[in-house]
Amino acid sequence: MKRLISIAVAILAVCLGLAVWSENLQKSQGDTGDNTLNLFNWGDYIDPALISKFEKQTGYHVNQETFDSNEAMFTKIQQGGTSYDLTVPSDYMIEKMKKANLLLPLDKSKLRGMQHMDPRLINKEFDPNNKYSIPYFWGTLGIIYNDKFVNASEVQHWNQLWNPKFKDSIMLIDSARDVFAPALISLGKSVNETNPQTLAVAKAKLDQLSPNVKAVVADEIKMYMAEN
Repeated sequence: MKRLISIAVAILAVCLGLAVWSENLQKSQGDTGDNTLNLFNWGDYIDPALISKFEKQTGYHVNQETFDSNEAMFTKIQQGGTSYDLTVPSDYMIEKMKKANLLLPLDKSKLRGMQHMDPRLINKEFDPNNKYSIPYFWGTLGIIYNDKFVNASEVQHWNQLWNPKFKDSIMLIDSARDVFAPALISLGKSVNETNPQTLAVAKAKLDQLSPNVKAVVADEIKMYMAEN
């Protein structure tokens, strides 16, 4: 296969993922008793073997669809037509979905093991008392690079992504929040910055990165990196 990139530098974001109830399904399909669990999830976020084990133990069939960005997930659920029991957005998206009336509260009487959850990951600002969500994954924002083309010393700080050497060589994750994060960090600001003026400066910083950006991608970034 033709090499996609010559110098491979990729930004990978593995954000805090949480499972939440989708209101559409609760209203339209939640009581049908068809023993089907409709899951809207990120790609590669759950081992197929685990789904098979769940189906065998519970008698429920899992119908999983995948999305490649929080925004794509939000749009599809908001548009209706297809309904889901569970979805797995990142932290900030849960708050947005609540405001759009897309979620129903969890019935915690049917949930077991919540007392074993890491207290650092529960009762967060975007969902106090975990009324709508429970933690699934958490992670950090980082840089993945191919050491065949990039020396480790060249990617020790976010500012280094603006190096002209990386022209047409960087792939960004298709997530507005995660794309803004490197610019904010490089400016010494919080990734949770909300000040409009600061965000405008970050946008200008991102515009300066454009010559180095080869593509904005989703899950396929792993395939591209593996194939050089």
